[in-house]
Amino acid sequence: MTPSEQPRPGSQADYIQLLEAMPVMLWTADATGRWLHVNRQWIEFTGLLGEMGGFGFEEALHPDDVERTVSCWRQSVARAEAYEIEYRLRAQDGTYRWFLIRGVPVATPEGQGVAWVGTCTDIEEQKQARQAALAMREAAVRALGLALETRDRETHGHTDRVTRLALQLGQALHLPDTQLSALQLGAYLHDIGKLAIPDALLLKPGALDEREWQLMRVHPVEGERFAATLGFLPPEAIDLIRHHHERWDGTGYPDGQQGEHIPLLARLFSVVDVYDALLSKRPYKRAWTPDEARTELRQQAGTQFDAAMVETFLAVLQQADDAPGSTGNSPASSAVTHELGDLPH
Repeated sequence: MTPSEQPRPGSQADYIQLLEAMPVMLWTADATGRWLHVNRQWIEFTGLLGEMGGFGFEEALHPDDVERTVSCWRQSVARAEAYEIEYRLRAQDGTYRWFLIRGVPVATPEGQGVAWVGTCTDIEEQKQARQAALAMREAAVRALGLALETRDRETHGHTDRVTRLALQLGQALHLPDTQLSALQLGAYLHDIGKLAIPDALLLKPGALDEREWQLMRVHPVEGERFAATLGFLPPEAIDLIRHHHERWDGTGYPDGQQGEHIPLLARLFSVVDVYDALLSKRPYKRAWTPDEARTELRQQAGTQFDAAMVETFLAVLQQADDAPGSTGNSPASSAVTHELGDLPH
């Protein structure tokens, strides 16, 4: 139903009377999005009367939720679209609880009445249960990734390192929380397909010959198959697992995808995965220094990697170097094995 099709209120006073009688937190706002009125449920919880500056709700928000909430609200107002977001509100005792906030535009006679009405529904218990379930899922997925490290003695610490770096890069790219979650899960399981690779091949101390490379290149497909059977990984996480060895120029595997046809999270992850591998000592190569690894990323930008990803990742690394207390280039990390042609030998 569009705003023009919605029932017209009799008067603003009728709305106010209705709002005050409702047992949930309710609010009204004008056409610009500025809150006009909040009911007694809002006042009893927050201690605020709805007479603050700005849109009218910022003072009660958790500081970490202000920017995204105001941005979402501005966009909804500009487009006259229904509004729905989860954020934390401060109670009178100073604690915060999660609420689901919904607002809908309401057609009114020009210059009269209200333009928006909305609800604030307490979802603290549901949110805690959801976060606990997500934490358990994350722990289980991480354990699967670490299982591969237990089998392959040279990859100790790789999973946690690349996951941390990938999330830092994702945050620098301002990815939404849903994509960051998919990125984390995919990073934990990026090489899980190597569980299907025989020990004699996976643990070979020297370089692989062409026949062996062909067998090793099956691992992203096996990883995708394994990840899909879990039943709860988001599609973007599964795409990362399958495509993190694709190359920007189309010469990667398993599908030879090129440029922006490569899924975003796979393009992102390939940069940090190779960077960590370059820093690692292997039976057939020494550990590169951080400066050498960064130079290699620059040289491969636009060929092996998405150049924009490389540029942002290098900025993230430089920011870490410049942080107070940083010692600059960190020592080389533990070894990882067979990054399948992405590394110089």
